[in-house]
Amino acid sequence: MIVAIKSAVLHILDSNNRLPMLSEHEMDVSDGMINTYLTGHIEKVYDDASHRNAEFRSNSGLKFHINQYSSGNEDFVTLSRNIGERVFEGLINTQDGGVCDIAVCDLIINERSVIGILKLNDKVGFTHQVLKDDTGITNTIINHYSILPTQTQKVTEYAFIDTEDLTIRYKGAKYPIDGEKVDLFAEILLECDYEISSREAVNTVTKTAKKITAENGGDTMETVAKIKECVIENIEQKIPFKTADIADHIFDGRPVMRDEFKSKMEQSAVPDEIEVNKYVTKKMTSNIKLVTDTGIELSFPAEYYTNSKYVDIINNEDGTISISINNIGELINK
Repeated sequence: MIVAIKSAVLHILDSNNRLPMLSEHEMDVSDGMINTYLTGHIEKVYDDASHRNAEFRSNSGLKFHINQYSSGNEDFVTLSRNIGERVFEGLINTQDGGVCDIAVCDLIINERSVIGILKLNDKVGFTHQVLKDDTGITNTIINHYSILPTQTQKVTEYAFIDTEDLTIRYKGAKYPIDGEKVDLFAEILLECDYEISSREAVNTVTKTAKKITAENGGDTMETVAKIKECVIENIEQKIPFKTADIADHIFDGRPVMRDEFKSKMEQSAVPDEIEVNKYVTKKMTSNIKLVTDTGIELSFPAEYYTNSKYVDIINNEDGTISISINNIGELINK
């Protein structure tokens, strides 16, 4: 991913004191520290599988302002202040909106023009303070009430709007407003309609398939292994993950279970095709891990579970299970 920051503005939103401190000027993005900080956070979340794809509603106010900015009828600071005001209006109506900063960035990401919005939640930390008087220097520790997320932390609420086609990728959080849980970014800032994220979709597929398998006396581990195989294959081939293909693969030869799965998918919010990448979920692309009631732990690639050349699961007549690990060339003590 290639990220270039053209402009950036930071707004401080303190809902506890009901006071927004909206900047009247851009930050100096040529400053290496500022550029590295913002770029690092953007790169962490832009391709994350937790983001949702969304589209502006026709009456979205933010959509209007972005079009105004793109056509040269509004400057970037004005656009960013509108964004800050919208987020603040939502926060002051929550039970505990707290204090946060909003970084609004004009970006080039992979040769596309993008408006990026990062909600940087402030936290209380500790720092040193040097006190000096006539008797000398005293070093002490004080609370610092405005610590921004470090570069190793992930921003949990953000939005990226492509200014050319106005498509959105965002991740939000729900806040209690007037007795209801409201997605601050989707409902108040963006005013958009969205799909569930790739991670949510894959997790829903997995949970539904496991439940149907268990209710029909099947092997849930085999089901999970087959789903992992499909996810990995789709990631390698860079093609969408199709729920119809999953149904045929998991429940091959079991038409009743297959049809029930397809019916459940049609009733869910899972799209027919799910875009997957290496970030979709670590669980899906990691090894299968088994723990026996005797304390033995096993970890192996998902495709081995259904291949007796490597792993053979044997159901014994007395109700116990045996696991045969085959074709081992060498044992390594780790």
